[in-house]
Amino acid sequence: MNNKFIAMIILNPNIPIGKIDFIQSNISSVFEQNSKIQKVWLLGKKKLDYKIKKYTEGYYLKFEIMAKDKKVEEIKSILKNNTNIIFSFIMKDQEKKNNLPIIKKNFLPFTRVVRANTLNTTNQNTKVYLLISKNLKLPFAESNILAIGTDIDKIFEYANKELQNYIYVKGYRALATMKNIKDLERELKHKWKVEFVLGNNPNIGQELLIQEKYLI
Repeated sequence: MNNKFIAMIILNPNIPIGKIDFIQSNISSVFEQNSKIQKVWLLGKKKLDYKIKKYTEGYYLKFEIMAKDKKVEEIKSILKNNTNIIFSFIMKDQEKKNNLPIIKKNFLPFTRVVRANTLNTTNQNTKVYLLISKNLKLPFAESNILAIGTDIDKIFEYANKELQNYIYVKGYRALATMKNIKDLERELKHKWKVEFVLGNNPNIGQELLIQEKYLI
């Protein structure tokens, strides 16, 4: 039985731009031989929130695939031996236990790139938590992954900073009636999501949410 997986690949930032298409094609071939590719995104060069193999930035590729678990293990093995790749992970696209929607059309992820706390991609079925900012009013479900980590308390800590950024910097207000920022923090911790609008404009909406996933 095939399952849906999301793969994130970070390439060496020193690769000449003229070779990116060739390297992307080779990586795509690995996925094509072992899975059915649904979507591919070349996200360009992004600054990292933490160093990976002494690099502070990298080229990002994202794949949405359908594959058997055994084939995913073969893909992981091949990717680990690719010297152009400085980081990669593959996670099964499963429904959350709290029934929040999964990411299906993630057009602009990683504006702040992956933020991880002791994230070990060598362990199978590692449970991780994703902090996601989603634009609710666009015709597609634009989502930014703000943080990934195995420690839910750390995710909440980072999420609380984002709540303050929404309210005090960007000028959003929560749709639910809240007396103060502590109410927002409790709302997010209880429901794993908070919805916002920009000032009095109901046509500009955002959602901050947390999802639970398993790395493969």
